[in-house]
Amino acid sequence: MKRAFETGFVVKAGATFSPLAGVLVIAGVLISLWGASLIVPALADGMVAPLLSTIIGTAVFMVESIISYAVTRRREASVRSRFEQHLAPAVVRRVLETPTSTKRRSEQREVTALFTDLEGFTAMTHRADPAILVSTLDSYFEGMANIIVTHGGTIDKIVGDGLHALFNTPNDLEDHPGRAVECAIALRSWTEFFRRRPEVATIDFGRTRIGIETGLAIVGDVGIHAKLDYTAHGDAVNVAARLERANKELGSSICIGPVAASRCDQSLLRPLGKITVRGRDDAMAVFEPLELRCADTAAAAELSCLH
Repeated sequence: MKRAFETGFVVKAGATFSPLAGVLVIAGVLISLWGASLIVPALADGMVAPLLSTIIGTAVFMVESIISYAVTRRREASVRSRFEQHLAPAVVRRVLETPTSTKRRSEQREVTALFTDLEGFTAMTHRADPAILVSTLDSYFEGMANIIVTHGGTIDKIVGDGLHALFNTPNDLEDHPGRAVECAIALRSWTEFFRRRPEVATIDFGRTRIGIETGLAIVGDVGIHAKLDYTAHGDAVNVAARLERANKELGSSICIGPVAASRCDQSLLRPLGKITVRGRDDAMAVFEPLELRCADTAAAAELSCLH
């Protein structure tokens, strides 16, 4: 009974510390006991049993610590695998600090949605070699994702030749409409560099068109356990997708909705007029960023993609 009590005491005491600290504490106890037995030889016989119990307790604690460490590392690897290509590093760290679950609860919050699309993609698929096209798209999306994450955005999904991104989720992002517009300008600058690369120009890679709008949305994980997508549903998301398509008729490359535009410096925007989009009865005023800012961000956009 005494031996079991001593073993349990050591394990519980060690469990209150981190694995490394726990091992150091128990090692200190062992050294102290051995030292006492050497200083007072008469106590050595009486300390054999307690020392044996302590050693057993230490072994149990170390095994439990190793298992706990392995489980924690596996969980962190799972979270990183899921989020590291979609979220800014600071956001990934915050997710890892919440060990209860990798699933994000649903909530209503204001977001800025950004949608992209490639001009002339269908025609390009007919004339380009499949292997070259896939390789080019891989580089294209990698560069786009790097720029979005750098600006604090979250990659929602990639569908065909389009990329969907969200700002101000899953964590708060100050001035998210402005950050999304800055991101769009950087994307436009970088994609123009990208499509002029010799190996890309050979397949006549199209322009990138972008739509942006701000509003309330329901965000969270949607899907089955084996395949969860962190996504958003709401009017602003739908409008951003339709504004991206409106660029074709407007002759623009970035189309910003009225709510997002109202949160930005109006002197840096140019009105594109009023349009009616599917799902809305009233015409809405839309805008695009002034070309003045493109030159200032082009070099930074190219650099951010290459790193």
